[in-house]
Amino acid sequence: MIKNGLKKLYEKKFLEALKIFTELIEKDKTNINALYCLANVYYELNDLKKSLIYYEKSLSNSPNSEIIINNYALALQGTGDIEKAKKLFETIIKLNPNNIKAYYGLFKLDTFGFPNKYFKYLKSLDKKNNLTLEDKSLINFVFSKSEKNNNNIEKEIFYLDKAHKYWFDFKKEYNSQMLIFYEKILINNFNQNNFTNKLNNSSFISDNNHIFIIGLPRSGSTLVEALLLQNSEKIYSYGETSIFDFSIFNQIKKEFFNKKIDIHKLELVIDDNILIDSVKNVYMYSKDKIIIDKSLENFFYIDIILKLFPKAKFIHTFRDNMDAKIAIYQAMLIHLPWTHSFNKISKYILNYEKIMNYFKKKYPEKILDIKLEKLTSDPKFYSKQIYNFCDLNWNEKVLEFFKNKNLTTKTSSFLQIRSNIKKSKEYKYKPYYSLLKKDK
Repeated sequence: MIKNGLKKLYEKKFLEALKIFTELIEKDKTNINALYCLANVYYELNDLKKSLIYYEKSLSNSPNSEIIINNYALALQGTGDIEKAKKLFETIIKLNPNNIKAYYGLFKLDTFGFPNKYFKYLKSLDKKNNLTLEDKSLINFVFSKSEKNNNNIEKEIFYLDKAHKYWFDFKKEYNSQMLIFYEKILINNFNQNNFTNKLNNSSFISDNNHIFIIGLPRSGSTLVEALLLQNSEKIYSYGETSIFDFSIFNQIKKEFFNKKIDIHKLELVIDDNILIDSVKNVYMYSKDKIIIDKSLENFFYIDIILKLFPKAKFIHTFRDNMDAKIAIYQAMLIHLPWTHSFNKISKYILNYEKIMNYFKKKYPEKILDIKLEKLTSDPKFYSKQIYNFCDLNWNEKVLEFFKNKNLTTKTSSFLQIRSNIKKSKEYKYKPYYSLLKKDK
């Protein structure tokens, strides 16, 4: 059953995986593998509180497991328990001084407080030839952030370039496939998606005003999510599920990697039964609530989403494009293959703008634009606008989201949402603009 459960987890069939691992634990409450996998399922469903329960239980049965400690720390990080997460990463380093992920995790929690002795040790490890591409990438990312803290832009970008190259090569086949998917297939099919079953008699089509936050990373999406989650009795957020991206890519990947097929002529034909099954295995976890899905790439799938959720609303967060490019590159978003060079980021943004312009004309009443700089300059006005657009009741406590102990996030903005809103300046990254001319 463990293998079947892991298969379901890999396929993002989270509710089916949840059932399998729950049944295994009912039979044996000390089953470490089942406890750990169940924790991972809850983590994927963005229920970090339940995830923590099962990480704790699995860790009590296997106290020296580096992977359990690491994932437990990430869940704590997402709930805002930063000090406990730090201690766990320190524990991993004591167990295994060569565990690069632990240094990386600890550094992200406190970039200025990262011990100098760890920098020196990472420098010594970086000179060795037995490191994986993944480890090399993470080490160079840490170095880049250290140089950023010292306002040394040239060295920061030097290390950041290396980090991105190592990571792209670490998952080169997958990253290359996804680039083709975004740059050549979705851009040619975003406005002409075909369903094989025409959504016949689907009981899953929902009348709820589900909320999809879309746009580019590092443009205020987590802040918007945090503001909305002050209405937690009515709303459940799944964070960045990427369930539409995952399901559609997996339906067509065999066809578009067939060398005999002209990718430019390939039509995006989707089996809606498969898509609905995928979506149900995520969203049905909170079937009585309005859901938030913050998978930013969902702007590709606005037509598809509206066929399943006719009353869906889309909040489009954005900022100045030049600032966005730098912020994305600096963030080292390892799961997004288009973020590993300025050139790829520029291409993605051009496609994103083309698609957003198309859908804003087609569905003007469905899409709300929220500019980061304006939101942070006048959060009261724009949070009211967001709540009104989503047909929710606003109150002053919305602006006190950072006091909410139940607020969770798995994004790189986990520290920012723990404090009051700070004004985001336009052209914030102007010292970096000359780098974009190189278009790496």
